[in-house]
Parts: sequence; structure tokens; C-alpha cells
Amino acid sequence: MDDGRMAAVLEYPLTEAQSGLWFAQRLDPANPIFNTAHYLDIRGDLDVEAFRTAVDQTAAEAEALSLRFLERGGEVVQTLDPTHRPLLQVVDVSAAADPVAEAMAAMRRDHETPLDPTRDPLAANILFCMGPQRFLWSLRVHHLATDGFGMALLTNRTAELYNAARGGPAPGPVFNAIAKVWEEDAAYRASDKRAADAAYWREIMGDAPEVASLAPGKATTAHRFHRIERALPPQVTTRLRARADAGRLSWPDVLTAIGAAYVRRFSGAEEAVIGVPWMGRMGSASARAPAMIMNVPPLRLTLDEDAPLDEQLILASRALIKTRRHGRYRSEQLRRDLGLIGGARRLYGPLV
Repeated sequence: MDDGRMAAVLEYPLTEAQSGLWFAQRLDPANPIFNTAHYLDIRGDLDVEAFRTAVDQTAAEAEALSLRFLERGGEVVQTLDPTHRPLLQVVDVSAAADPVAEAMAAMRRDHETPLDPTRDPLAANILFCMGPQRFLWSLRVHHLATDGFGMALLTNRTAELYNAARGGPAPGPVFNAIAKVWEEDAAYRASDKRAADAAYWREIMGDAPEVASLAPGKATTAHRFHRIERALPPQVTTRLRARADAGRLSWPDVLTAIGAAYVRRFSGAEEAVIGVPWMGRMGSASARAPAMIMNVPPLRLTLDEDAPLDEQLILASRALIKTRRHGRYRSEQLRRDLGLIGGARRLYGPLV
């Protein structure tokens, strides 16, 4: 109904995960490192208009992609702005001398352009057409809107909608409303569980040693990534799985423990303190909603290289279970609790 009045714009506080990212970005506004991006290489027939419809519907369902941030007198709030919705852009580079190089260069420029969260849309969808049988779909989103798990949700949902439009199975339910994720965050912040998590981490990390790393000096945030991708040889993955099966462990936990052992041996430290990703989606509304949820809590491990390896792996796995049990407590807040903000000491070394 249009009665001549403007509809009220609903404003919401930042979640704990967003707060840390917000201040990190504002401290280094020219740094694009919080832009997360990936591309899908599509080879074969593609119904471009059906794909556009699928991408645009996914963008409409994923409310976090339309976030806009407002800053007033030191207070920051967020709102949903439909004008920020990342509708699909189609770019034809087929006439270029090297269409793939042209598309990759354009993606890199987009990825490495810093964003002002108070002004710029946080996400972009671009389909590069290189010919009738080759396409690259680029999806770039600022971490204030979503994490890596959310990126996978966006890709999978687009594929689901596209396939349904082309005669495949009916798509599943729409994404959960972002308000449900925010409600969970507010409930946790006011809960006894958060207080218990805080007490656990202060006890575990209160006497943590100086963090050992693989390089000297204080770690600083770069403006771009160095990517080296190598698949593990089959004989290595086979041995990892066998070792995991012997202790009834998951092979990623085995790999994490071995990574920590390498850091300890390389640095000569008595124990390793590494960062481990915590997804935080189990039983949460964010399991079906792109959002910024992921945390990186610390993991302290003292591994006795003279003891049987299977025993040490079991101890490391138990430590990981405890870390995940308290993993929702933000590492940014833990740094404040331990007085590590602005200092030379870090909370953890390498991430595994």
C-alpha cells in the first residue's frame, strides 16, 4: 500500500563474527584480503538465460549478499538493501586474443579491489562467455556477508535451481532467513554457554607460551594470496586413512595433528599452538543460510615424539573435540581477554 510514506528500514547490530571483520577492514581500508571469491569452469552447453534466472534467485534468497552497513558516531548497524543484490552480469570475452586470460585478469581485478562496506555492494556475480561451449562463472563476496561454507551453499543452490529449470529434480527449500542466524548469535551472546566457553579458553590459553611459527617476526596481513595447489600422492592419503582407521579417528584430525607436530619440530618449541577452522553449522539455521559464521580457535598440542604415534593422535583428537565443543567463542574476543590486541604476541601460529 502506498500512502505517501517511506517504509521503515530495519537495522540490526553486527554479529560477533562480523564485528571482528568490520574493525579489521576499517583499520586497513585499502586491503582487499577479506574479499573471498571462486569461479566455476563450465564446459559444454549452457542455457544462459536459465542460468541467469538461477543465479538471480539464489542472490535473492541469500539475504546476506544484500547487506549494507551504516556507521553513526562509532556505532555500526546493518540493513538489507535490495539495490546491493548481486544480479548476474554477462561479459562476452570471446573476441579477445586469449579469452581465458582476459576473463582471469578481470576476475583478479575484481577480487583485488578493496570495498567500502558502507558504500559498496558486498558481492558480485559475473559470467564470462568465451565461446559457445566455454564459460567462467565468478562469484565474489566480502567476508562480512559470508564465509567459505556459505560460498559452497551459493554454488550448490544455483546448480539446483538451474537443473530444476532444465527438467531435473525439483529444488529443495529456500535458504533460511538471515534474521534466524542473527537471533542465534544474540542468544549465544547472552547465554551461560558463552560464559562457560570464555572460562574454558581463559584456563586453556592463560599460560600459553609465545606462539611458534614457520617464519620469524610478526605476522602481518598481506593484500593478496599466494596459491599453491598440489594433490597429496595416493600413497600418502592411503597411509593417512589407514592410520586414522587404526585409531577410529577422522583422517583430517590425523592430518591436523601431524601438521602441528611439524610446526613443533620445525620451530623447536615445546608445544605447538595452531589455528583450526570451526564451521559451527551443526544444528544451526546457518546450515541453510549463507552467513559469516566460521571461527578459528587455537589448539595447543604437546606431542611426545618418543611415544607411540597412535596414542599421540588419539590425545590430539580429544583436544580437537574439546576445541570444537567451545569453538563458537570468537578468537577475536579471546585475544581481548588475553590482552593480545595491538601487541606483538599472536593467539596461534599457522592454520591447518
